[in-house]
Amino acid sequence: MKKILIHSILILSTLGFGVAAKAEEALITALINDTSNPYWKTLEEGLKDTSEDLGLRTDIYSLRNASDAEGQLNQCETALLKKPKAIIFAAVDSVNLASCLRKANEKEILLVDIDGNIDEKRAKEMGITVAFSVASNNYDLGKKAADYIQGQNGKILVIEGASSSQPGNLRVNGFRENIGRNLEIVVSQSADWDRLKAADIVNRVLIQHPDLSFIFAANDTMALGAVEALRAANKSGIQVIGIDGTTDAVKAIKSGRLTASVAQLPYLMAKESLKKTSRYLAGEKSLSFYQYVPVVTLDKAVFENNDETLIQYVR
Repeated sequence: MKKILIHSILILSTLGFGVAAKAEEALITALINDTSNPYWKTLEEGLKDTSEDLGLRTDIYSLRNASDAEGQLNQCETALLKKPKAIIFAAVDSVNLASCLRKANEKEILLVDIDGNIDEKRAKEMGITVAFSVASNNYDLGKKAADYIQGQNGKILVIEGASSSQPGNLRVNGFRENIGRNLEIVVSQSADWDRLKAADIVNRVLIQHPDLSFIFAANDTMALGAVEALRAANKSGIQVIGIDGTTDAVKAIKSGRLTASVAQLPYLMAKESLKKTSRYLAGEKSLSFYQYVPVVTLDKAVFENNDETLIQYVR
């Protein structure tokens, strides 16, 4: 278990953050995923920086393995012992934290979803009250990837995330349901968010479909695995589009290896989740469930033109 505890000086509400004067007494727990993944590492940095800026005490628990559902449940149970005022959670899947989150409800601990793995409907099905969710619109992420290749022709390989991941499924659906008529998905297969598995899929599909034109991957880790496989096969001209806008993806886009990434902004997501949680604890409770964070499509032209304001949140 990896845990980072942050203590910082209280920033008073007079500075414009809307945090109650006793915010330093409110412990907030954040349960996030595997920080060896650049996306989660950036989100972790956003949590740390914002905690310091707002004068919050935040325990951050992360995982060593992205699929460690049991490990995350154990982290949640450990966090309950500290009696936090709020738990911000990015569940490994849509069910693994159910028992712990129900206990948190019983203890009147505020629950905030981050990254959208438990939506409003799913929370109700599990008998859990989640105050709100700070996330990208995952369906829209997939749709924007489809929009990026709109008007083009050719065969597509879709590399899916984990089958149990609600955000991953929404991304793939958003892509599938919005591609143009002259585009054909020839293979759609899960690589479980794994770089090597994605590369293996690409190697196999290239044998079956040497005339492949596009690869859409549900996150940048898998997209970069696809890029590596294409390079090893000496295959050029295939456009690869990922999702997340991670540091490694940005480098690959700038160097011309990765075509594009529909960037979530995990740093901004972390910032917004803590700001909204602080305000909710201070009595500002008029938030709708879905608190969407904007996204931006990144390609080489965007960086060369440098006219996109959201780039400031790309890490």
